[in-house]
Amino acid sequence: MKLLDQNFWIVFGLLCVLAVVAFVRGGAPLVGEGLGSGARLFARMGLVLFLSFLVAGLAETLLPRAWISSALGEDSGWKGLLLASAAGIVTPAGPFVSMPLAVGMLRAGASPAAVVTFLAAWALLAMHRLIAWEIPFLGAPFAITRWLLCLLLPVAVGAVARLVLRP
Repeated sequence: MKLLDQNFWIVFGLLCVLAVVAFVRGGAPLVGEGLGSGARLFARMGLVLFLSFLVAGLAETLLPRAWISSALGEDSGWKGLLLASAAGIVTPAGPFVSMPLAVGMLRAGASPAAVVTFLAAWALLAMHRLIAWEIPFLGAPFAITRWLLCLLLPVAVGAVARLVLRP
């Protein structure tokens, strides 16, 4: 795996553009303030990111490749998208767990469409978020109505992803 891949250069380019904008707006002090703020954020979140990558590695190693490939692979059809949606709904975690799981699923043989479905279901329908946040804050009628209206979206998005991300 290449360390300085396309992702690195995209983020590095964005950093350079924002540094120039900050310099034009406020000179070196504003650039320093922005970089310091980013460094403090990294100090707070760096360990969590590191642990997330360890989770991704373990998920990739522990996910049964043969099962993932047959249940969520290219030939899994609608059943694979429904299963991926169900997995996203019951994944009780934030992005520091769900994203590494998605990477592990891809590397274990899940189709890109199934992983898109998983992430869409996790983002729209996560059961833990419905129960812990939406119902208490928004009320059951609103939260459950929103959840039900979104229920078919992950599978629909996965079906479109299957067309767009064909191997």
